[in-house]
Amino acid sequence: MLEALQRRYTTENYTEERYKTFLKDLDASLGTTIEFRVCEMPLFLSSTFARKLEEAAVSILLECITPEYLDYAKPSLEARYTVPNQHPHPLFGIVDFAVTKNADGEYEPKLIELQGFPSLYGFQFFYSQKAIQHFNLDPRLYYILSGKTPDEYLATLRKNLLNGHDKENVVLMELTPDKQKTLPDFLATEQLTGVRAVDICSLKKEGRKLLYERDGKWIPIHRIFNRAIIDELDDAKAVIPFDWRDDLDVEWAGHPNWYFLISKYSMPFLKHKSVPKTHFLHTLPEIPQDIENYVLKPLFAFAGKGVNVNPTREDVQNVPAEERDKWILQERVHYAEALYTPDGMNKAEVRILCIWEPNSPKPVPYLSLLRSGRGPMLGARYNRIPWTGASSCFFGDEAIFG
Repeated sequence: MLEALQRRYTTENYTEERYKTFLKDLDASLGTTIEFRVCEMPLFLSSTFARKLEEAAVSILLECITPEYLDYAKPSLEARYTVPNQHPHPLFGIVDFAVTKNADGEYEPKLIELQGFPSLYGFQFFYSQKAIQHFNLDPRLYYILSGKTPDEYLATLRKNLLNGHDKENVVLMELTPDKQKTLPDFLATEQLTGVRAVDICSLKKEGRKLLYERDGKWIPIHRIFNRAIIDELDDAKAVIPFDWRDDLDVEWAGHPNWYFLISKYSMPFLKHKSVPKTHFLHTLPEIPQDIENYVLKPLFAFAGKGVNVNPTREDVQNVPAEERDKWILQERVHYAEALYTPDGMNKAEVRILCIWEPNSPKPVPYLSLLRSGRGPMLGARYNRIPWTGASSCFFGDEAIFG
């Protein structure tokens, strides 16, 4: 942690007036009101810690495409949700790390969860650009990982969303996108790439083709940037105009199968040193005596939904037998008090956003997303008080900023 820089930010860069102007500019530039809480400050991390995050994210995602892993992960993908023509690896890889301290007092990333599904690839770029502008951040800091530049990131994002197609024939597909808390990301994505968000239920199927209505005309869809989450579709009893098993005449910018194949389901398999011990309930030989050192999680819920951070033995026992293969018991990760704020030290969770291009041997980390707070859950929905919420990370050399 670049704590000296963090402290200086609160006295030299931050003012309440700048923060309010920053939020107004974000809303006005995107044309919406951001519903999740944007934290007053980013997190300043060393280049050394950036490399730890990059290495861990890439190594973990590589573990998830081995033949052994894919055989292990088969049960996670239900037949009714299996989309044909699966890609050899995901286009997007998301890895969430808690910031912890090891026995020597050094900061270390610890895996919290992961997904082979997109996250806020538009908004996080947008946020970082605006933060630099409004808070006059030191130009030696960087927010694009892997030694890449902002221009290189945008070129990679555009190339992989569009894949040579006209932007009118590529859509971001979501359930009622205008009602989602992630709407700011959809709007940022459209500004950065030209790809517009459409409601999955409003599409029309003609033979093997999908179409959407744009400016009073039905436009054929050649490529889909999928943001529709199966759990949410099921919960809403959404009626969609196609079956996931259909052999549609479309390309996928992020094949849907990877949503299931890379998830919390992966964690019992993973061997990387950053991964906490994790067990499926249906294979758990016995409930640990020190149950207070574990967290109980449903496999495919999102945004922290259903997570029990203080499970009892009875909670574990009461998960029905037919559902136990859909729950994990994960060793508790002890977050460090790592982020200085004027109201006290915050815990921090850093999401690494990777793009894994089709012909690349490995994913490339590009962006980060920060969640910070003081409670047991760090999702933006759980942190609504000052100096908590969602933002991003900026990185720099300890020799300069330490």
